Amino acid sequence: MFTLDIASLQVVAALGSILSGLIHFFPGMVAREPGRWPYWWGTGKILVGASNALGLCFDGSRLSLLERISDLFLLTGLCLCVTGLSIFSRRRLPPAMIFFLAGMMSFSVLLLLYSDHDYRLPIVVLGGTRTVLNATTAWMLISIAQTEKLRTAWVMGLLFAASVPLFVVRTTLLLAAWNDPSWADTAQWTADWSIGIAIILVSLSHFALLLINAERVQRGLSEQASRDHLTGALNRFGMGEIESKLRGMVTLLLIDIDRFKALNDGQGHAAGDAALRMLTDLAQREMGTGGTLVRIGGDEFLCILPDHDEVTVRSIATRLSHRFDRAVAALADGPLYPSLSIGLSRGWVDGNLDSLIEQADAAMYAIKRVRHAGSPVAYATGQAAAGNHPAAARILTAPWPNPAC
Repeated sequence: MFTLDIASLQVVAALGSILSGLIHFFPGMVAREPGRWPYWWGTGKILVGASNALGLCFDGSRLSLLERISDLFLLTGLCLCVTGLSIFSRRRLPPAMIFFLAGMMSFSVLLLLYSDHDYRLPIVVLGGTRTVLNATTAWMLISIAQTEKLRTAWVMGLLFAASVPLFVVRTTLLLAAWNDPSWADTAQWTADWSIGIAIILVSLSHFALLLINAERVQRGLSEQASRDHLTGALNRFGMGEIESKLRGMVTLLLIDIDRFKALNDGQGHAAGDAALRMLTDLAQREMGTGGTLVRIGGDEFLCILPDHDEVTVRSIATRLSHRFDRAVAALADGPLYPSLSIGLSRGWVDGNLDSLIEQADAAMYAIKRVRHAGSPVAYATGQAAAGNHPAAARILTAPWPNPAC
């Protein structure tokens, strides 16, 4: 049978772990990261690497004091890595898992320090504890991948997850060989291959958190660039990414705040900012997860509602107008306060909203003219065309509690 050179793999694993630990550790000492996770992860990796390096000094014939200390380094390092990952993931381990890990760690430490039995028993217990810690690491990385949609976290989580059954196989085979000496050669050969592959998989993930953090930071910067800093709604840049993916029937609501300048001039920009944030919150609440809100100008917002019928969208616009009127009345100080003019357009799109936005804009300004003329008309309707598909541009009037403009 082909024999795997475990010693060479262990050297590579030790050097890689220590190097990645140093790269994390020293920046981690002065990092502004919450909880200083690089410090914990880096310290853990250094201890794991030191343990792997010390393991090269032993032939496995007996469990010396130095080897026991080396194994304790390994357990401590793995626990520090799990702690750093918990801080990095911004989530705490379930209490049941903490108690379980603490129990296994305590049992392993007592066995390593005080057991005079066959050296294979501590090795088996140590392998079981390492299996549980690696499984915990895989679980947290996959949780990060699911909640934050980070591809790097998926890759690293799967690498750790793949190492878990390999540690289980190694531990099981050592137990089998311990109970039946005839299995010794086969078990040792298979165990060596299992631990060798596990070493390779874990070594590939030494820089897991740095890579995941780089993707997290990049996504955060992209999110900041695509959102309006005042309201949190998408800006025009962010709208471009949404727009390029739109296909089929789409309904738009173009919203403008009437008398917004008067509010700013009369009560200051703080009142105006509050009105903008209020409108954003109300619009997002009315649309739910099925719509997207974009701030396209100073006091102009666009609601993008794919797969919504016209009746539903009119209902959304009506409720939004009523709720904005009630909310802004408590904010504005005076007989006249801001209200909404909303233009509605609906049509087929194929990655471009320009035509529908023009229709909604025309509808919105038409209703402004109607309202400034003092007309009691609630709705005005016009027809337009978008490409080869007919589209209706309708004007939805907000409630008009204050007739004077």
